[in-house]
Amino acid sequence: MKKTALYLSVITLAFFTQIVQAQSPWTREQGKAYVQLGVSGIFYNQAEIDGKTVDLNADYSDITTQLYVEYGLTNKLEAQLILPYKFTNVESNLNSNTANLSGLGNITLGLKYKIYDQNWKISSGLQYIANTIDTGSGIGGQKLSTGFAANTLIPYVSAGTSSGKWYYFGNIGYGYMSNDYSDYLKFDAELGYNIIPKGHLILALNTKNVVSNEKAYNNNPTQWPSYLDRQTYNALGAKFNYEFKQDKFGANVAVFGAFGNDNAPLAPSLNFGVYTKL
Repeated sequence: MKKTALYLSVITLAFFTQIVQAQSPWTREQGKAYVQLGVSGIFYNQAEIDGKTVDLNADYSDITTQLYVEYGLTNKLEAQLILPYKFTNVESNLNSNTANLSGLGNITLGLKYKIYDQNWKISSGLQYIANTIDTGSGIGGQKLSTGFAANTLIPYVSAGTSSGKWYYFGNIGYGYMSNDYSDYLKFDAELGYNIIPKGHLILALNTKNVVSNEKAYNNNPTQWPSYLDRQTYNALGAKFNYEFKQDKFGANVAVFGAFGNDNAPLAPSLNFGVYTKL
């Protein structure tokens, strides 16, 4: 495989292997909430590591259940919570050795404030991704992990609008990571069309690109391949969201192709999400 190859993924609106949440400029009204429950699984035996495709000589599985919540504190200020719980497993292809670990992933807390509310909406936000992970022994001296062993702070700005059956937005943010992990720049964009009365077809772009190389990658050669430092990806794909009862509950799936990956698994991610609006 080449790192420029496309890897198809089926994902929830809020998930791409690790947490990738495309923050729109819209906020929940005061007292209103959005709650989504998703499940995602990635199964792989190869990864792109330091610019090279590596056969890991083992079968890896990384399954996540995730709760995502938005709540309107005021008509312009929204609070967010992302609570992932992971199940990881590795089975050697060289012998009968296996190892597994389950536990919390990186919990995310966030605030988003709408600073401009005309035809175009502009919001600014701040997310804190906590080092709440579990680690354990794997095989061949490798460590199992349920997330990145670092705290991350992401300030971002989002802008977008809607017109008729269309909506579109983009946001840009900067991830400051602790524990000698590399900082990164993230950009997300969505273009959505109300293709049927209760359904939106959405084109989406999610990117994560390293800004500076720190020491965590070199200091932790036995990390779980899903959560290496200096992780890079560019994901372009299509989503579909269907609301069974307007402003009450719905479901979503998506298909993505990733390119330019580095320090990340080479495999599809299979996911599904359901949500309710309160």
